[in-house]
Amino acid sequence: MPFPVFHQYKLPLMLLLCGATFPITSLAKPVSFSDALTELNSPLWWHSNGWSNGFPFTNSWEDEAISYSDAGMAISLIPTNHPETGYPYQSGELRSQEFYGYGCFEIDMKPIAESGVITSFFLFAGPFDKPENGNGQHNEIDIEFLGKDTSVVQVNFWTNDDRYEFAHEHIIPLGFDASEEFHRYGIEWQRKSISWYVDGQLVHTVKHHRSDPIPQVSSSKLRILANVWATDNRISNWAGYFEPDNFPLTAHYRNAAYQRRSSCQ
Repeated sequence: MPFPVFHQYKLPLMLLLCGATFPITSLAKPVSFSDALTELNSPLWWHSNGWSNGFPFTNSWEDEAISYSDAGMAISLIPTNHPETGYPYQSGELRSQEFYGYGCFEIDMKPIAESGVITSFFLFAGPFDKPENGNGQHNEIDIEFLGKDTSVVQVNFWTNDDRYEFAHEHIIPLGFDASEEFHRYGIEWQRKSISWYVDGQLVHTVKHHRSDPIPQVSSSKLRILANVWATDNRISNWAGYFEPDNFPLTAHYRNAAYQRRSSCQ
């Protein structure tokens, strides 16, 4: 990817924590879970609402952009209903209440097949997403679909990198169009490696090296996020040119899960 993807979150003017299966407290270790995403499970998740990340995002985050049904969760990107935000589009972002350590993170997804649109599932911590005892630096592990070609998926990670200088993009051919039906995508985060899975099959692994480290729980646990965003056309060489005429653009998610200290196999 020729341009860093910024998930560096600005503080909202009003941060409303949207908080069904069991409670999780900040004092307890986050436990394994499985959530069909047929409704907002407030002990697990909340929605970003009323703010934006800034460049290269061209949308604000709005609670109303996320909907639930028996089929799972939908995130829709549309022209904004909130012109006061200063952004031409609005979309949705799901965020975990807690920060998680090593284990297997999985979700079923159908991304958006539209140039300039990113559909993602990722793990994140940073200056404004800092867990207790975290170092406050940018650590991130990604699964991203670039809507210009949903026959491939991009994986990536950053380690203690507030300036987004040392990305590790890797493109994986899938052999199918991911936008057409649900497939299962997984991140297996361990102390010495990160592995990515598609439909239970290992597709990429990176190892921890002292000269090129992966994120470590000793530096920061990570929050789970899923979002859809419209890119600024100044990064069209990476994401594709965004000029849609067929709103709404909707990505679908279901069956999110975390297995603590577990493999995805």
